[in-house]
Amino acid sequence: MINTYDHPDAEQLRASVEATLPVMVEQIERAREDDMLTIYVNDNFGRWRSSFSEIVEQAKQSPHWKLVEPIAPPDDALFVVKARHSIFYQTPLE
Repeated sequence: MINTYDHPDAEQLRASVEATLPVMVEQIERAREDDMLTIYVNDNFGRWRSSFSEIVEQAKQSPHWKLVEPIAPPDDALFVVKARHSIFYQTPLE
């Protein structure tokens, strides 16, 4: 979800995110209130040397930053940069 939304199918994805963003924000807030472990797992946009902070900052600088800002992870978040479209394939998460 931490995304610049500047890829070929981004228009459809943006519409979907706009519709579901309020629910995502609510879930993140509930997890924080309940002190639940939250791990952000995100694509790296094909930039294999990108760090968590670079990915977030790049997305926040995009024209669609309003889709990112409400769900942006805090600086101390656990964050896994994934290499494939599958959420856990070839990541440190089992």
